[in-house]
Amino acid sequence: MIGAISALVVLILAAGLQSALFSQITLLHGQTDLMLLTLLAWYLHEDAPSSWVWALLGGLMLGWLSALPWWLYAVVYSAAALLTTYLRRRLWRTSLFTYLLLIVFITPVILLLEYGYLRITGTPIALTDSLRLVVFPSLLLNLIFALPVYALVDEWILLFFPQEEE
Repeated sequence: MIGAISALVVLILAAGLQSALFSQITLLHGQTDLMLLTLLAWYLHEDAPSSWVWALLGGLMLGWLSALPWWLYAVVYSAAALLTTYLRRRLWRTSLFTYLLLIVFITPVILLLEYGYLRITGTPIALTDSLRLVVFPSLLLNLIFALPVYALVDEWILLFFPQEEE
């Protein structure tokens, strides 16, 4: 029960901070995806209870706050959670390098899916402009904020899910 409440509080904080604070921090037209950073850090931690429900719930929260459709974030965050869980189980020891590698891989995928959706709905955006003004600046901002988010999620998990000493 404490795990569910703790994860829900983390998701609500991430969604609130992303919509209120981090949406104001831009580089060209790129923004930080705090929910993605939080979910990846949560799913990579071995002591945190992980369920696909948290990624789906985080996606639904951002889909509700965004102008994009609700299902886009839910599907992408669920896929990111599945990939992260798969890597956590396959690797002997997950590290900060794995976290950064996932950010470098998943951030462009999310933004290019958003670009594809906007192109399908008729928004005329050039791919080169999208890459130069949105994708690469967003990736840089995500990498800048990755370390503090990873440290905060790690401390949160250690606080609410202490490890048993042998």
